[in-house]
Amino acid sequence: TYLALVSGSLPVGARRISMDSTDADERRLINVVEEMSIASGTPVPLLYVLDEEPSINAFVAGLRPTETVLVVTKGAMQSFTRDEMQGVIGHEYSHIFNGDMRLNMRLMGILAGILLIGQIGRFILRSGSRSRGKGSGQAALFGLALFLVGYVGLFFGALIKAAVSRQREFLVDASSVQFTRNPDGIAGALYRIQQHSEGSR
Repeated sequence: TYLALVSGSLPVGARRISMDSTDADERRLINVVEEMSIASGTPVPLLYVLDEEPSINAFVAGLRPTETVLVVTKGAMQSFTRDEMQGVIGHEYSHIFNGDMRLNMRLMGILAGILLIGQIGRFILRSGSRSRGKGSGQAALFGLALFLVGYVGLFFGALIKAAVSRQREFLVDASSVQFTRNPDGIAGALYRIQQHSEGSR
């Protein structure tokens, strides 16, 4: 994702923000990002804006703090007060600081591996049910076992991933307050997001 954004090939229509931009909204974002960079002790990421997106959203991408991009929607830039913007940017910086992107990649890899076991089981089960050979019954049982292990494991793995993600979100909200020294910023941003009716394209 990082390389795709830097090369401009990510199909989300993000535009890179120049650090010497004179646009008022972009200038405010740059100032907030630089403040959060100092507060968290992490490098300033490349900044992008989704000009055609009126919804309120922001995300970071990249596996290392030195190779990170921060993307903000136009709706977020126009809707948030400075304190709310600080809270949201602090939240995103917390994802960078706590290594959440790397953790998510590992969890996705584990879930993909479990799913692969289930798919191999399904393939063996289908092959065993079609053949009438001597060992077809044993192959079908083995396939069924793999299928059950894979898909039951995937179900519980997804539950664990959701629980971890929820706890990480609590952690980054707390870290955002630590970076900004202002609990009203992230609280106001979350309330504004809840009230915002504009859907995402």
